[in-house]
Amino acid sequence: MTENALKKIDRRAVFFKIFNPTVKSELRIPAHFLRHISEDSPDKATLKCLSGGTWNVKLHIDENGLLINQGWEKFHKDNHIEGGEFLLFRYDGALQFTIRIFSKNGMEREVKSINMDKNQKASIFDMDKNQKMPPKYPYNSKFPKQTHVDVENGTEHETPRKKVALEKTEVLLTPDIPQFVKCLKGYNVNKSCFIHVPKPLCEQLSESANKTTVVLSNSEGKQWKVNCILQKGYHAFCGGWKQFVKDNKLKEGDVCVFQLVNTNELKVSVFDDPPESLLKLAA
Repeated sequence: MTENALKKIDRRAVFFKIFNPTVKSELRIPAHFLRHISEDSPDKATLKCLSGGTWNVKLHIDENGLLINQGWEKFHKDNHIEGGEFLLFRYDGALQFTIRIFSKNGMEREVKSINMDKNQKASIFDMDKNQKMPPKYPYNSKFPKQTHVDVENGTEHETPRKKVALEKTEVLLTPDIPQFVKCLKGYNVNKSCFIHVPKPLCEQLSESANKTTVVLSNSEGKQWKVNCILQKGYHAFCGGWKQFVKDNKLKEGDVCVFQLVNTNELKVSVFDDPPESLLKLAA
């Protein structure tokens, strides 16, 4: 493959769903996909399809992750989506998804939605001829890791590596220890480099001279001092956090479990390939 051909490869994140007509009012985004969404508390999104039409939808966070709910039923009705059809969601960044629809025979079908003009028609050959990448899309420059996928619902099968991570998670998480879980976003590891901390945990930290300093320790027992500040009504780790990120080679999509083990000391466990249960907690 030539260098020019490699440059044309679209590395934007995708996931798929097989449309289930018994669940018409909402659609769940796979938990593992949340690492690609940089917004901290997403509540709305835009859906596009090859017809050129757009639909505004509401997002809802629950204990199992993220749902597309209000507006989803209108989208699938406008596009006449039938049970068993295959939907491919591409994340364009800035909470916008482009959706391609495949019939049960495996062929991508022409989309004729209520929202498109009478003479407007789209096919796979019309896709993104002049579309540019969004300026701030936080995609991973590497090819995605290979995983075993459940064709029925798009979820991952348990691989040996994930099994180890799951067992580690079950031992790690305990209701007896104050803790919180974060899936790292772009702003947690790049440039501004800070991370929000839940208020209930901050209330258990001791303050000295109007300043809260905590110690973060990694799995090897190494320690870093980090400042915890109040910023626009939110508590956040800032001063010292950037060095912690750098020294531990943290990256967007990693999941961190923070546990209060001593006075103002948090143990941080990092998962670069977290199990789905941990991603749900991070959501």
